[in-house]
Amino acid sequence: MTTPEDARVDGLLREAVTIAAWPSTPDLRATVAGRIAREGLVPGLVVEGPSFRGRPPASRLVRPLGLALVALLILAGVATALGYRLPGLDILFVDRLPPAGSGLDLGSPVPLAEAVAVDRPRVLVPASLPAPDTAFELGAGDRRIVTLAYRAATGQATLTGSDLTLTVMAVPGEADVDLIRKLLGTGTTLEAVDVGGSRGWWISGAPHEVLVLRPDGTVGTLSSVLAGDTLVFSRGGTLYRLESALGRDATIRIAESMR
Repeated sequence: MTTPEDARVDGLLREAVTIAAWPSTPDLRATVAGRIAREGLVPGLVVEGPSFRGRPPASRLVRPLGLALVALLILAGVATALGYRLPGLDILFVDRLPPAGSGLDLGSPVPLAEAVAVDRPRVLVPASLPAPDTAFELGAGDRRIVTLAYRAATGQATLTGSDLTLTVMAVPGEADVDLIRKLLGTGTTLEAVDVGGSRGWWISGAPHEVLVLRPDGTVGTLSSVLAGDTLVFSRGGTLYRLESALGRDATIRIAESMR
């Protein structure tokens, strides 16, 4: 029985044939199949044919993806080699994903080892999580801000407008209760919490600002980068701000594991 997907694939193949100017290349299928096999473009796919000595004929293929998808992948490889794109179909191969948090105003990406090497601010990394996907640095001296960015896993909640589930920001200074209270506005709630023996505040609701008392006695403002709930606490002369899509309790546990 022909399914709608089979009909769609058949239509794409027929349309591709009409627009392709086929070169006089012998056994182009073997060339494309060989590239797929050599470069691992389709994980788990083994393509065998007469050009591979001592192996079964081309009719004996291992196809974990199904006939229709394999046909599309091979044809897409041919079309790309010829400078064509199938209507409605783009296939891109990349070495790696962009840094987590790309496009956000978090500063310049830096190696994690460089981010944690400076004492001001003292950057602590959550031991309960894998290494952060990206570390960012902004400013210098008492105004240096380091942010660790954690990309959301499949099915995990994300901070609005990003691919992140958590950011950990470190800045020189302290969180003072009077300063914290001044940030409250309509739609923002503040709850005092304990973070491994340190006093902290869980801020939820509307986007907000956090005021920080710097080592030189001045007061700085940290604006909300993303519309996420926030945990704020101080330890050893550094203010930590965790903007999180994981909920209060999970975020506090993460903060308590920071080393």
